[in-house]
Amino acid sequence: MASSLVLLFVFISLVLFEGLLVMVIINWPSLLQASKSSIQEALYAGSPEASVAVYHLFQPTQTPPKLLLFIAVLTHASRRARRDAIRDTWGSDCKIRRHEVFCGFFTDRVGLDNDTYRDISKENEEHNDLFFISFQDKLAFAERLLQTMEWAMERYNFDFFLRIDDDHFLCLDRLLHELNFRPKHALYWGFVHCKAKIVRVDEAWLILTRDLIDEILEKRNTSLLCSPYGDQAVAIWMNNSSKNVTYFMDNRRIIHKSAGKDQNFFTANLCINYMSLHGTYPRAMRQFWLVSRVFREKTVKFIMYNITEIKPFENLCPHSRQFDFRGFIKEYRFEPKRCSENPKWRVSHQEHLGREEAGERYSDYK
Repeated sequence: MASSLVLLFVFISLVLFEGLLVMVIINWPSLLQASKSSIQEALYAGSPEASVAVYHLFQPTQTPPKLLLFIAVLTHASRRARRDAIRDTWGSDCKIRRHEVFCGFFTDRVGLDNDTYRDISKENEEHNDLFFISFQDKLAFAERLLQTMEWAMERYNFDFFLRIDDDHFLCLDRLLHELNFRPKHALYWGFVHCKAKIVRVDEAWLILTRDLIDEILEKRNTSLLCSPYGDQAVAIWMNNSSKNVTYFMDNRRIIHKSAGKDQNFFTANLCINYMSLHGTYPRAMRQFWLVSRVFREKTVKFIMYNITEIKPFENLCPHSRQFDFRGFIKEYRFEPKRCSENPKWRVSHQEHLGREEAGERYSDYK
């Protein structure tokens, strides 16, 4: 009698298992084809189950692809026009040269209304190049940068990391060519604010080598110090680095003022003279692309760019590289705090106004 009951139990179990297996097989294609928007909605819903599922779904399952350059364009969700201008111009080269470079737009959901969220979700379904990072504060540029670095390091094996604003016109062809001649270790490159106590590379265009990012992220949950502003934080990280960091002050070629409003930059050989131009909004972005394209099409197929020498920093800037936040005026003076403690400052919940809305913040960009 007992053996009959055991056999009956086994039989029922096998039947149930077979039914479940058939259901999985039948529905497997639809599971594989789940829309990206539904995944994003799960992320926005904030449910632990959804977050865990999405985390595992997007974790790399093989050796990360090898790249020369990873480009993270930091953007606000509402700036669709700027993203489209990049996609239509220098960003189009990212797709052509994807074996060398990855380009992605990184944004967040802080303060988004339903319409903006719906619009950006639709935009991502269309282009598949938007990536959300998650935090609570409106003004948290260091935390944005850290999360973007983590995202990049998990998925790609790159030599150089470029964090760039969405109003920069980048001469990508020139940059990719030049990176082959640049040091792949301990390089800190960009437009340098050469001012006493607050020497730093501006975060609107900032290149770091992979080894520096490795070192930064190793300290992420221990001694790493943060600031509401990314360039202030990175300056501290470079000061505290165990490596012999090369400060590449490239102020002549990385234009920090609003170049898109200055007709002197609208020349066919702009990418021969410059590397990247800030303050370039959609109309100017497309104009720069058109004039630079005309030059490329009228010249030889392969342009021989001049490789600018990395001059000793002390020959270019008379001030010490030691960063001291107390050198700022009160508006930008924030005492660094440990990143691991989820720090807050008086501006953490304030909206950051860019130069398009607030105008130029400095009168001197030398």
